Amino acid sequence: MDLNVVILTLQYSYLISSLVALHNSQTGLWQNHNECSQTLLPYSILSKHRLDIRIIDNMVKLRETTMMLNHNGIGAENHIKLIEPQLNNQLITVSINGNETFINNSRTEILKAYHQVNFRQISLTASMVERTDPIFLQKLDIIAKRRNVEILIDNIDTDFNGPAQRSSITSIFVLGATDDLNLAETEVRVLVDLMLDECFVDRITLPLSLIPSLGGSKLANFSEIANQLNINIYLPYLMPHVSHSATLDDNDNMSIWLTSKSIPEILFSKNIITSLIAAVDPRANAETKLFTQEIELSKEKLDLISLYHQNDVLSIMLKYGTFIQIPSLGEARNNKIIVQGQSKEAVWETAMEVSGLGTRFYSLDIKFLKGPTSADFEYYLINLINLKKTCVLTYNGNGMNIVGSKNDIKILLDHLVSDLQSSMYFTDFMNECNTKFQMVLGMELGNHHKEFFSGKKNGKIIKILNQLNHIPTIKFKYLNNYNFLINTSIKVGGTGVKNKHILSIFDLLVKSVNLVELELPAEMQFNIPEVFHKSIIGNGGQIIQSIMKKYNVFIKFSSSSHSTKKKPDDVEKERMLYMFKRNNNVLIKCPMKNLKNILFVKYELDQLVSQCCQNKCPSLNGIAATYNTADFKLLKSHYLLLNKKHNFDLSFVSDLEAEYNTYIDFPMSLQDFQLSSRNVTIKGNDYKTKQCAQKLAEMIPKSYEFQLTYCPGKFDELINEHNPTFREKVVIPFRLLLNTEIVTNLVAGLVVLQASSYHQIILSSYDDGNLRKAVSELTSYLREKRFLILDKKDMDFEPITIQNEVYSPSKAPQSPVKNASPTKFNNRSPTRSPTRSTQSPTRSPAKSPTKSPSKQPLQTITNNSGVNNKKNVPLIGLTPFPALTIPNFGW
Repeated sequence: MDLNVVILTLQYSYLISSLVALHNSQTGLWQNHNECSQTLLPYSILSKHRLDIRIIDNMVKLRETTMMLNHNGIGAENHIKLIEPQLNNQLITVSINGNETFINNSRTEILKAYHQVNFRQISLTASMVERTDPIFLQKLDIIAKRRNVEILIDNIDTDFNGPAQRSSITSIFVLGATDDLNLAETEVRVLVDLMLDECFVDRITLPLSLIPSLGGSKLANFSEIANQLNINIYLPYLMPHVSHSATLDDNDNMSIWLTSKSIPEILFSKNIITSLIAAVDPRANAETKLFTQEIELSKEKLDLISLYHQNDVLSIMLKYGTFIQIPSLGEARNNKIIVQGQSKEAVWETAMEVSGLGTRFYSLDIKFLKGPTSADFEYYLINLINLKKTCVLTYNGNGMNIVGSKNDIKILLDHLVSDLQSSMYFTDFMNECNTKFQMVLGMELGNHHKEFFSGKKNGKIIKILNQLNHIPTIKFKYLNNYNFLINTSIKVGGTGVKNKHILSIFDLLVKSVNLVELELPAEMQFNIPEVFHKSIIGNGGQIIQSIMKKYNVFIKFSSSSHSTKKKPDDVEKERMLYMFKRNNNVLIKCPMKNLKNILFVKYELDQLVSQCCQNKCPSLNGIAATYNTADFKLLKSHYLLLNKKHNFDLSFVSDLEAEYNTYIDFPMSLQDFQLSSRNVTIKGNDYKTKQCAQKLAEMIPKSYEFQLTYCPGKFDELINEHNPTFREKVVIPFRLLLNTEIVTNLVAGLVVLQASSYHQIILSSYDDGNLRKAVSELTSYLREKRFLILDKKDMDFEPITIQNEVYSPSKAPQSPVKNASPTKFNNRSPTRSPTRSTQSPTRSPAKSPTKSPSKQPLQTITNNSGVNNKKNVPLIGLTPFPALTIPNFGW
């Protein structure tokens, strides 16, 4: 009878506790150490805590499922071997043996039963500990029961992988399966805010798929709202259904929780988020469209992505503000990933990156005419796989297929070579079957890289084959709309195959893989303002072509309506909800063997940008471009109202840049405002700079000015955005009811403490009626607080100043790096000119070698996440983001 086997490895995870906590839930997840294999635990733990040690791990459900499947298996050939982890091998090995139906069903059930366990820690302040009472503890137990987790309170410092240490800080620990944990953590945090921190609580219900669009890139919109309004925002976990949890709820009815000590703060934040939802939800806005795209992957690769690359999928979601739905682990007859977003461009880019995750895995096929069928061979295969974390092996009488990460597959090839050197086991099986066999190693690569990889007339492929004496065969195979396969194959035939022969074949396959990997593409993408593109490219492309030739790289510049990758022809305009961002428009690309040259090219482009900003552009035919500069004073209140006027869509800034061919150093977020205003630099050719500034000036709202007598102590205390009374009675009501913003300046006189010094308050609004009402209300408030109003009047605000100074934005932080191939790439630039050094760089070249002018340099020429996002949302930075979907806690 033919031998049909599927062998897979799963990561083992466990939590250990040996102390009696101040409070313990009684959900029933803890096991006595006698119920677990003692070979899993270090001797030091067992010897020290032998009597009271307890464990939560992910083996219980797997054991139960394996026993059930073995009991229900029809026929002696249908069985499952569950090899438990050991101290020196923290992997669970599952070998499923039987007919095709039994193997497929069993694999699905095993993966459904698998989960990882972890914990979350919520630290409590001393005042919170004092407020802890039996009612609070009872509500914690209710959450633990509902979400199938364990919750304990104790003053310990531990990772639950060894003995705990006493701590001065009391914490709440939530322990259990990861998906259940994400749900329970949010409920516990909201409960702590409500009962221990005396906060007000509200929530907004919406479909889970809208949250990435609502939050924007990196979910920064929520960070901005939380920082602006002093609230805590708790978001649901964006991938709740990867594992099969019984406590999850419907994706269409998820909740964003808001907590704050101020009701007006919550009301205004809810107003902003509701407005954003109306902008992205097609059910509320007929002009809004949602686009979807399907990506099909092999079941093995899809399961490996679900097991080990959830964070990568989340990163892609956050990068493009799109939603990615992955089938649940082991879900039968479903190997499609669905991408949803607000624009075709974002959906396409997301689909490209998600399909790019498939390039991280290799597949090794060893095909027989008739393979060995003995049980001993199954144990040989188990020994081959059980130390490989990401490998899935499928075997039948016609051969075997192994899918895993590129590192694990290369290690496996090395192990096969070492086995052949030390044993005749594999060779004996081949000779016993008197068979020929063929080895094929498959790599995925994006379709847009195909021509680059193969070279002109397949020149690169021919060069590789020449180095290998044309023994292997390299062929391309269409896979889907995004990727293709590079298959490297070698045939071994004849009776009486020797170990030495097979050894040389495996060794040759390893060399083939290494040579192919050297030709895989590596790339970096970043942003350079379009106004500088022509000067950097040069007349007829002379400058950029010389750089490409010098470093043997490919450089591509794209306009705002194009991207560095192939996309659908009918690209939808992408919106920039709430926060401004710049898309990548420059691509540097080269083979992996020239990887370090990307750093040098980036350095030279930085220098060219610096020269353009200082009006020292390279002269071509005696003509050099000159860039004029205009400064635009943007009040924080004007920024907020501009954002709201355009329905929180800041793409109008990009439209201005395209219309006038300028670069606008527009703030990415409120965090760019250190004071009540910020200078926005506009650079462009000729008169277009001033025209662009004038157009922007026409967009700002009307303003009204109050001048108060100079009294810094009283003014700083009472007229301050951080003063609770002032926020609740003036700032928030003006924003919420009158659509009016307020900013203050401490001193508006020429010299501090002179008679001409005064405090200034500026009200801004697009509505004259609302502005007059705000003036009246603020006047009453100031008189109530006994401030002397020197003057109040319509403000004649002139934001534009033209200057002749020039400066470089080359100090802008480097842009993110993207590697088309699975190989990692360290994004650092050399400190000196590339022609002077070939050593590994140690510092960033972002600083221009020229002396920096005293003026603040441009800060946003690259699309670098984190550059303008220096503050985090209070309690929003949960990794991963927790989920909360119960309409009522049931407290």
